[in-house]
Amino acid sequence: MIARRRLGRSRRGSLLAETAMSAAMLIIAMSLITRVVGWTAADRRNLDRRQWAVQEAANLMERLTARPFESLTTDSVKDATLSPEAVRTLPDATLNVEVVDHDPAGGDDSKRITIGLRWRARSGDWDAPLKLASWVYRRKGGPR
Repeated sequence: MIARRRLGRSRRGSLLAETAMSAAMLIIAMSLITRVVGWTAADRRNLDRRQWAVQEAANLMERLTARPFESLTTDSVKDATLSPEAVRTLPDATLNVEVVDHDPAGGDDSKRITIGLRWRARSGDWDAPLKLASWVYRRKGGPR
């Protein structure tokens, strides 16, 4: 009987120590999960901005390639701007549109259109720029 009492007394307070250890482990796990969720949300916002930039550049490229071949010049594309939604979504966005006549890669009857778009990331640094290029060819045998 004395042996049983000693065993019972030696276990007193062990539940309190286990509970404190479990609470500490839970706090550590929750803080790690909070950080991971924060990083994931930031990456998702960056991905959303990049997708918005790709779509904006693709829409602009589509509008430019639909123009008549003769009217497509660097001066005529200087008025190209981003949509108001893109300006709100992409902080400090800078758009650069260039048209090159007689591009060697496309041949004599071609023009290369290059669209460059960059914006600032959350940190304030420039995010990786987006570049899009396309060639437009003069139609042979008929008006465009």
